[in-house]
Amino acid sequence: MSATFGCWLDLPSAAVAEVLAHAGFDWLLIDMEHGPIGIETVMHCLMALKGTDTRGIVRVAEGTEAAIKRALDTGADGVMVPNVRSVDEARDLARFFHYAPHGTRGEARSVIRAAKWGRGGAEYARSWPVNHKLILQIETPEGLAAADEIAQVPGVDMLFLGPADFAASAGVAPDAVEVREAASELGRIAARHGLRAGSVLFPGTDVADLLARGMTDLSIAGDVGLINTAADKALAAAREVRDV
Repeated sequence: MSATFGCWLDLPSAAVAEVLAHAGFDWLLIDMEHGPIGIETVMHCLMALKGTDTRGIVRVAEGTEAAIKRALDTGADGVMVPNVRSVDEARDLARFFHYAPHGTRGEARSVIRAAKWGRGGAEYARSWPVNHKLILQIETPEGLAAADEIAQVPGVDMLFLGPADFAASAGVAPDAVEVREAASELGRIAARHGLRAGSVLFPGTDVADLLARGMTDLSIAGDVGLINTAADKALAAAREVRDV
């Protein structure tokens, strides 16, 4: 599987999304779980990706039928659900994600943005099964123990490690070997069942390390971190000249 590289979006700004898309990231993860981003901002960010090659993935705040449906109807290319712990939960999420006969997603192609506000319903129906991905986050030892069963649920496309929460729930440091081993295990499970596997970069790893562990989709940056790093670098350089 060819690797992809994405960027986390926590700032509620379509302009920032557009800038990052033009930078060339394969995908942006629009985060509704931790940031102040609401569904209208999600829509504006997805609109900002139009005309670029960057796909828009939405992490919903919780794995409810309503949250998943709204993200998809707004035009998300994929939905990430945080902290999945069991195969029963994964089955419910796959059902919420997919249209009948494989799921229970509500039918509204006559009015939703994802179907060009009703003008592209037939096209959306044809492209939907191939172009839209369900991504389940594994963020606890409990979830990792269930990951092999979760990976066998029809309609699940990717397993994505949440290393910070995994470390916290396991009672270890973020750079502990247990977290890196979790990445390797998730990569093996995903490969065994023909799924993709993803993660953010975390302490003790880099792109090469995580690719070697079987990760195929990596978040290599975030909007807040990029701004902070650039701001710190610019200020440090200017102050060094001033304070000579």
